[in-house]
Amino acid sequence: MNRHYLRILAAISAVLTLGHAARAQSHLMRLADVHQDKVVFTYEGDLWLVPDQGGDAIRITNDPGVEIWAKFSPDGQRLAFTAQYDGGADIYVMDARGGVPTRLTYHPAADRVLDWYPDGKHVLFRSRREYPMRAEMIYKISIDGGMPVKLPVDRAGLTALSPDGRSIAYNRMSRESRT
Repeated sequence: MNRHYLRILAAISAVLTLGHAARAQSHLMRLADVHQDKVVFTYEGDLWLVPDQGGDAIRITNDPGVEIWAKFSPDGQRLAFTAQYDGGADIYVMDARGGVPTRLTYHPAADRVLDWYPDGKHVLFRSRREYPMRAEMIYKISIDGGMPVKLPVDRAGLTALSPDGRSIAYNRMSRESRT
């Protein structure tokens, strides 16, 4: 198991040992991401922030909609995530400490954050927005807004970018997309 996931598990374990175990038994903390000494995760449909060494988790979103699949920007200052605020699942960005999210996508198909581009100015996401296949394809969108750009991959599930953002590693399909 790589160090990234070990840090996530250690931080969540630390949260559980600090008195949150009773609440955690009825809800699932999941889909965490780590940047330096911070961990963001989804719990009760909101995003929470906790130090990687443990401590009190802070709820950074509090909306009736669900926020999920949060990813830290390369500099750790922002989060990109998928939220269901207006009936659809769209891509949003906001300050990593919380605040008002900015909506990036407006398509009726569900959009799912995959990662940030290394430049910190674009978000990689996947969606089933194209006909006739309706397979998940990957897109790039600027955090300043605008239209998404479809990447030259016929379909993709789990996806990762190279450190320079010029190469893509991907699975054509993944079962976790039903999460």
